[in-house]
Amino acid sequence: MPNPPLLLCDSDALVQFFLTDDLRPLQALRNTFRIQPTITLEVDLELRWLVKYKSFFVPKLDKALKHGILTKLDQGTFQRYLGTAAAGTSWSSFQALGARYYGFVQRGEAYTHAAAVSLGMPALSNDGTAVRVLESQMMSVAVPVLRFFDIIILAHEFKVLTTKDCEDIRSALFKNGEGLPGPFKNASFVNGEKIFPCRLRVGNAGSPYPQPTNHYDPLTIIP
Repeated sequence: MPNPPLLLCDSDALVQFFLTDDLRPLQALRNTFRIQPTITLEVDLELRWLVKYKSFFVPKLDKALKHGILTKLDQGTFQRYLGTAAAGTSWSSFQALGARYYGFVQRGEAYTHAAAVSLGMPALSNDGTAVRVLESQMMSVAVPVLRFFDIIILAHEFKVLTTKDCEDIRSALFKNGEGLPGPFKNASFVNGEKIFPCRLRVGNAGSPYPQPTNHYDPLTIIP
């Protein structure tokens, strides 16, 4: 199976990229794997009005959008990917699904999962609570749901980031009071990487790989 063309990114994971001021892992997804990190219009708005950080990330967001590291999922972009979506999928059905999800989780998370489900794309989100809430309501979520450190580990494995880069990122998140996954809370990046259940793997062209069917299943991508 080809790599998914889009990765729908939620605010919480992008905040960590902006805080650490290193978008090279997202650039690698786009340039090396032809996977475009993408945000819904709701996430774009959310990033511009974060209560905790106010407008701190707006210049970084605008720069990422200008250089194509991120792109917005507007109606035109959404419709370009309908060829691989389930029959009956439309912009209006996506909007309705997002509004339904918004009744249970925050707006950015709601529309990120709604877009991923509608188009059959993976999502990037650190919010496991949102996944559990939506599943408890018998609602579908993105398959799979990648997390910030899944992308960092891939970048480390693919030599986009050095071990020092990764440790600096881990330390910066800790200093800024950002939540860290259990394996990285009281351990170095190298030690945490050994036990973190990474959901992103690099494969070889022509080799068969199982397709993820749950939000926690690993996704294999090909350079």
